[in-house]
Amino acid sequence: MVATRMPMTRAAFDEWLTTPLPGLDAIANPAQMWTGWLLDGETPDWEADYPSYQEERRSTPMRLLAGRAARGYTVARHHDGMLECYLYEYRLDVHQTQTELLMLAGAGRFADAEAPVMHWGGEVYPDLPIGGDLPLAVLLTGPSGARFVSSYPVDELIASLRPVEAAFLGATDEEGGWYPDGTVDPALETPPSLR
Repeated sequence: MVATRMPMTRAAFDEWLTTPLPGLDAIANPAQMWTGWLLDGETPDWEADYPSYQEERRSTPMRLLAGRAARGYTVARHHDGMLECYLYEYRLDVHQTQTELLMLAGAGRFADAEAPVMHWGGEVYPDLPIGGDLPLAVLLTGPSGARFVSSYPVDELIASLRPVEAAFLGATDEEGGWYPDGTVDPALETPPSLR
């Protein structure tokens, strides 16, 4: 699971949506993805050998997010001067997550200021980490670039993400239903064939 609230103008958000995802060089230190967090000491594998992942990494945020939104359990919108994303995955798919991190590293180029992107488990519950659980990774991204950090004030990070978490949880019910009113930006609701 990946979440961020990144300050960005509407015009910049619209431009970002149609800009192809950057390459791995958009992140200064991709090998440090896990450093300092729950999986500290492990080496990330950024090689997405499957054709579907390779195709996604050659795509745009608009296509990736519209596809996710069509499957549900996604907050992806421009709201209150922010790019807001809360991308829920019931199962841990590292290459999918890395593609989303690359996408959000690219978003930093369009941001008004640097912002954190948090990646955490979430297979057990869809909320932000609770009870002292650690993130899996934190990416800082902004106009000057993107990099993984080995520490970040977790309480502050979680507090900054509460509004997008509330939007996500407000669109779900106890039976797993998904009611996405307002969680997906209108720009992402246009069928891909019409973009």
